[in-house]
Amino acid sequence: MSRTLYGAYVVLWIFSLVECKVPEVRVTCIVSEDCILPCSFTPNNGDVNIKWYKQDALILSIQSAEQRLSNDQVRLFSDNVSKGNASLLMKQVDTRSKGRYKCVVNNVTETYVIATVEAPISAIFINTDPSGLIRCSTKDVYPAPQVQWSTKPSLPPAALQAITHMAPGGKGLFTVESVLKQQNNSLDHIYVCNITSKYGTQTWTASLKLQEISSSEGQDLIIPCRAPKDLQSFSLVWTFTTVNKTTDVLEYDSRTHKSSRSWDHGELEEENALKGDVSLNLQKPVGSEHSGIYTCALSGAKTRHLIQTRVVFTSKQGKDFLKYNLWMLGIVAGLIALLAITLVIKKYRAKSKRNQEKAEQDAEMQSLNSAKTLEEPEAGSKLMTEPSGSHS
Repeated sequence: MSRTLYGAYVVLWIFSLVECKVPEVRVTCIVSEDCILPCSFTPNNGDVNIKWYKQDALILSIQSAEQRLSNDQVRLFSDNVSKGNASLLMKQVDTRSKGRYKCVVNNVTETYVIATVEAPISAIFINTDPSGLIRCSTKDVYPAPQVQWSTKPSLPPAALQAITHMAPGGKGLFTVESVLKQQNNSLDHIYVCNITSKYGTQTWTASLKLQEISSSEGQDLIIPCRAPKDLQSFSLVWTFTTVNKTTDVLEYDSRTHKSSRSWDHGELEEENALKGDVSLNLQKPVGSEHSGIYTCALSGAKTRHLIQTRVVFTSKQGKDFLKYNLWMLGIVAGLIALLAITLVIKKYRAKSKRNQEKAEQDAEMQSLNSAKTLEEPEAGSKLMTEPSGSHS
């Protein structure tokens, strides 16, 4: 092998070693926020030529602190270039900003940057609808997250057949909705929905508990709601829903211990709220006005818990009317029973009378038969003695 060819192989080998030593950095950028792609080099007193590429396409070029190629979305920190900082600033990134970037300084590759883009989960919602479906949702998320359902106590996975829809909306961000059908014994379970980002950087949890209460109109009622033990700080909103209309009842913040009421009929016990018991004290409810669904919504860090209580009030007028009907029904039933007893007694007496009359008739017939039997021998004896008397 010639020295020239051997030298070429050596150069290629050295070049490959240099390429292998080029660092690769991974950066996660947040949608709608600025993002920095790092790149540093050893400064010298000469001119500096900096180029940034995305997927081998040149997006920025600077030589001797003079920017030759750029746009409004990317720029360098000009004041720090002389200090060896060639990092790229991307303004207001979106889903198109993801990709593989390359930083080249003075024709030498300094850094590869793998930029991923994420729109983190910022909220989670859970609710029910009249058709008996439970909905868990979030919006403006990227990439599409994962949704998982469970219950407490646990139900078999086959019982939780959820349908999840993920649709990209504006700016390529996803809106996610997962629908689950309530079980027949829904009041015995708590439904839990977990939404996890694709990169596993965060998980948001929502839960729903259903319960029912029946009470009397005008009588104070406590609708129970307690914050989970692992929820150290939270905000609370009580709402009342009837005929597709939702009304705010009150709000409470566990950090400031302050509450505000929008309804005169509902209030919290402050001492109980400090212990996590945020049950609603409903005062002097009116049946037709206050029957409906009361929702206790507790929101904390990456979590939301709902307790929905269906409350039905029975009016006093209705109770009095019911008591009157029961009283009248009792009277009618008593009269019917008395009539039945009277008929039975009369029937019994009639039967006894018939039996007595029959017994008397039988006795009379027996007496007549006995008298007839006695008369017949006397007549026979008389006939036998008469001829002897005549012959004498």
